[in-house]
Amino acid sequence: MALELAGAAGVLAALLVAAIALGLIGQRRRSLRVFLAWIGPLYSLGILAYFLFEGVGSQCDGAGATFHCWEISYASTWGLQGSVMVALLVLLSLAPLLSVLIHRRAPAVVAAIAMPLVFAVYLPGLWPWAPAWAAALGAAIAGPPSREASAKDPAGLRV
Repeated sequence: MALELAGAAGVLAALLVAAIALGLIGQRRRSLRVFLAWIGPLYSLGILAYFLFEGVGSQCDGAGATFHCWEISYASTWGLQGSVMVALLVLLSLAPLLSVLIHRRAPAVVAAIAMPLVFAVYLPGLWPWAPAWAAALGAAIAGPPSREASAKDPAGLRV
């Protein structure tokens, strides 16, 4: 158990360092800000789809001609509290996209602060969303992309 916690702490620390580094680099590069805004929501929705369709095992019933088996998905084992926590994490992971739409940093900052609070409820079950938190943190540090396609002055030269 201690080894698993140490490994999880190492992964979370690496994600934190990567998020801060990408966020700081993203302050200068618009393309990285766009990437940070999109990668978290895409990752979060991908993890959700995986848990909805991948299973923890099968269950079988019947005998002879009525024998049949079905897959039990990971999501079906969450219960109400787990489903609410996952829904909250998925919604919070969409916050960087809202930041892009309204050209304000606040939604990404709120998500970067709120997601660890949700993780605190049940980290072992919610840790797959940690990279989405790292992307939200990076997007919060970098800020939303500028409205222009590039940050060039009217003469076309970088200032």
